Amino acid sequence: MAFDGHSRYKLNRPVTDTESSARLHVNERRTDSAKSVGTVFKATDSYLEVCDGLYREKGWGLLAFSTAGILFFCLIAMFLWIATHMPIAVRAKGQQGIVYFLLAIFSLIGIGGLAVTVRALLIDCFNYTRKPIRFNRLDRKIYAFRHNGPGGVFSVPWDSAFLYVERKPKAGLAGTAPRVVRCLVLNDEGLVVGTFSVGKYVELAFEENSPAGQQAMEELYQDFEYYRRFMEEGPSAVPPVAEFLTTEVSFRNSLKLQFDGASDLLKSGNPVMSLVTIIAALPTFILAVAYYIAQRTCREPVWPEEVERACNAATPSNGLTA
Repeated sequence: MAFDGHSRYKLNRPVTDTESSARLHVNERRTDSAKSVGTVFKATDSYLEVCDGLYREKGWGLLAFSTAGILFFCLIAMFLWIATHMPIAVRAKGQQGIVYFLLAIFSLIGIGGLAVTVRALLIDCFNYTRKPIRFNRLDRKIYAFRHNGPGGVFSVPWDSAFLYVERKPKAGLAGTAPRVVRCLVLNDEGLVVGTFSVGKYVELAFEENSPAGQQAMEELYQDFEYYRRFMEEGPSAVPPVAEFLTTEVSFRNSLKLQFDGASDLLKSGNPVMSLVTIIAALPTFILAVAYYIAQRTCREPVWPEEVERACNAATPSNGLTA
């Protein structure tokens, strides 16, 4: 079993029919337009370094711990206090056993809830500021950073890479359905031994075959097509990167990341979208604060020397910057 963000994935298994049917073949064009918006950290003639699909999701775990986690902690403390300060009326009726039993049950539930929020906190905090992905044309491999030190990078041959669109069902208060390009790391027997997400992450509020859903999916496919053409046809086959993601941790950059696209919605002239954007401003600001705090606790990823040599990081950029 492996975790990618808050999601759990079964390992040492064959590829499922659902994954096979959603596969994105590296030698087949998925859409006519190749465009990467808000996913590229760095571009050279040799490689693209992009974000994983969870890069913008940091902060939710910190918020979960700051709200539900603290509540669970307070409830556990209250149950322990009651257990050590049993009311006289309860003792007089000889009902301590029933109360202790109920307190034990509620305490276990509270401990379980607290453990879930602590795990969510540790995914966001005391981790890495980012887990980048490199598409390297020189040796035709995808490198996915997992952690510093030995064994901390997945290396996947581009020509045999199993990339597919991961479709999750609608969930959460907003009832949105996440979509992201995911890569399965396969061993020689074709079993899944690892996984990581790549690039753009979209959430569908409508059905995928609706106009709004098709537009969101087109953005996802354009992002993948950008990486595919870079690897298959070279940097001259893709347009310049309009705006790079920054690796600098700052509150300003956190605000910019979380409010990305808000100005376009306000300028759209659609009163409903403008109202939704205004209403969402405060929650988005809170998430930006949580994102910044989480980032400040994290350390920088360091690519192994062998990966840097393979990517020839000294190659100057030519044609991929606007």
